[in-house]
Amino acid sequence: MSSPILYDFGPISIHWYGFLISLSIIIGYLLGQKLFRRYQLPGQLFFDLVFYLVIFGLLGGRLWHVLSELSYYQKFPLAIFQIWQGGLAIHGTIIAGIAVLYFYYRRHHQALHNISWQILLDIFSPLIVLGQAIGRFGNYFNQELYGQPTNLPWAIPIDAAHRLPGWENFSFFHPIFLYESLWCFLIFILLIFLHRRRLSNSYEPTTLQPYQSGLIFFLYLISYSLGRFLIGFLRIDPQASWLSLRLDQWVSAVLILASAAYCIYFFYCRQRLVKSN
Repeated sequence: MSSPILYDFGPISIHWYGFLISLSIIIGYLLGQKLFRRYQLPGQLFFDLVFYLVIFGLLGGRLWHVLSELSYYQKFPLAIFQIWQGGLAIHGTIIAGIAVLYFYYRRHHQALHNISWQILLDIFSPLIVLGQAIGRFGNYFNQELYGQPTNLPWAIPIDAAHRLPGWENFSFFHPIFLYESLWCFLIFILLIFLHRRRLSNSYEPTTLQPYQSGLIFFLYLISYSLGRFLIGFLRIDPQASWLSLRLDQWVSAVLILASAAYCIYFFYCRQRLVKSN
């Protein structure tokens, strides 16, 4: 069985979940620095931006998770602060990240060459999804985020102490964390490809057309939300639901429709408008 603790120093323990989140932040930081340079943006602003994104992203992700399982945290309020046990919701992180990028851009838009603030969303999209892909393995060591019972060869064992109520008589379950992690890795490859394609066309900050800004970010939202929606049919962890769909599936559906509408309008309608002028 997997253990949530990577290394025990006596009174201090390093948890796999925290280690993997930290690793994803470091890798994302290094990759983000490179993208900032490729987009000809000042590197000195990047560290401050990442600092705020990490702080508010963690707070937003934790807040969304707590609110989505409010009945549990009302009984165990101190568990709200036990973030090493897992429990970061990506939708809360995304909302917090969008707010940080928007207000940061408002304050530093001149130093950022007055590019569209949606370009910042594009730059950070592959960093977010790569962090999701890495961080999901923390759920494996915590023995959480598993799905319905299965006898498939890649099923994972869950010890009795971590089985959800009603599923105590089953031992092997779908590795939901793995499905989502692999899906996120594929999305990361796609987003990096789109960045490389954009930057290979003699990119200049002032030449990017308005309808191109934000497309990579909204393609991230569409692709990730699609995977999250489908995987939701395998999840068994308790969550509010309506019409046989979980809360996260409803949120994913809304994000897919809203992002698709954005892409259609800005890539098709605005593109025709720009060309006609």
